[in-house]
Amino acid sequence: MNQRINLLRASSCLTKTVFFSIGYIMWLSSYLITRLQQFSNVSDIVIKPLKFGGLIIAFFIILMDLKIKLEVRRFLLGVLTLAFIALNNGYVAGVTIWIGVAIFIFAAKNINFRLFLKIVLVFLCVFYGSSVLLAKFGFILNSVSYRDVFVRDNLGFVWATWPVHAFLYIVAFYAILRGKKINIAEILVLGMINLGLYYYTNTRSPFILITIFLIFVYLNKYVHFNIVHNRVFRGIFLLLTPVLTLVIYWFSKNYPKYYQFDKLFSGRISYGYESLELFGIHKIGKKIFFNTSTNVIGQKYFYVDSAFLQYLLRFGLISLIIFLVYTIMFQYRVLKTENTILCVAVFMVIVNGLLDPELIEPFYNVFLIMYAALFNSKGLNDLAPGEDINEEYLSQS
Repeated sequence: MNQRINLLRASSCLTKTVFFSIGYIMWLSSYLITRLQQFSNVSDIVIKPLKFGGLIIAFFIILMDLKIKLEVRRFLLGVLTLAFIALNNGYVAGVTIWIGVAIFIFAAKNINFRLFLKIVLVFLCVFYGSSVLLAKFGFILNSVSYRDVFVRDNLGFVWATWPVHAFLYIVAFYAILRGKKINIAEILVLGMINLGLYYYTNTRSPFILITIFLIFVYLNKYVHFNIVHNRVFRGIFLLLTPVLTLVIYWFSKNYPKYYQFDKLFSGRISYGYESLELFGIHKIGKKIFFNTSTNVIGQKYFYVDSAFLQYLLRFGLISLIIFLVYTIMFQYRVLKTENTILCVAVFMVIVNGLLDPELIEPFYNVFLIMYAALFNSKGLNDLAPGEDINEEYLSQS
């Protein structure tokens, strides 16, 4: 009898996860479609049904969860925090995607994260893979841009860097799901795709991070030393986000002293310095408009790439502190899974945020949705090594 009840609960959770994933992919698609040159000016008639259809599904799941007995403290913490993020980041600062992020995080409290990652991974592979192939065979619009003396193929996207940064997350999710079962052939295929993307786009940062990560994944398959239990690694891992935030702020604020490093970081320090001088730091969010146009006469390219510095400028000091605290809490949940590849994947994604903005761009960083683990009691148990989709739920009886 108990086993039958547990099976029904597991089945209900998996159904909810599939339903949630469909809603999330609909919402995500509304942002990803416009990243393609072919559809960069697509009508709202196409975008809005996807966006709001996904949000309606998320709302429905939230209503379903109200029937479940919730921990009052976690529930209130989630409501208050996500309400502030939605209001401050989404309304005050004008980056409305964060309103959707807050809704989806709260809706994801009781889903199975392993199944969720599997579904999202399949979608990302299909979307980016088909987009690149269609662009290369001339079925959708494509162009080239230039970086110093290098020609960069945009691979169908408005910016050449976008598919490469997306591949960083694809590699991370794939390695997490495969764990030690991953074989050398799979690693080599991922490495060849990574090399091909670098050849076409000349995007260095994600290429280097993916290469290092794949080498680690290979070594982890054969080395019997779990760095998750190493105190030094745990300390560095948990302090990574505040340390990187202070580093990029310090270098940007004191750019005149460190101008010699600016070329190494492709002008990111000087842009950081100019942005701090122009916009300043505020307690709450502020609407900031960057110029990412490179071929418009009379307009100068001006954009803050660092996720941490951009978050501070756009959303203010209070929101940054909340983001850093919650990221550390999320990382602690990651450590508790004792999943080495998951820990290193999150480490890689955070490091990527030092010089690039994808960490705080929700249509890239699917890990943001997994912050929902902070508002439940089981955390990220679904992603523990060797955990099957049903095992964790059946083991709770």
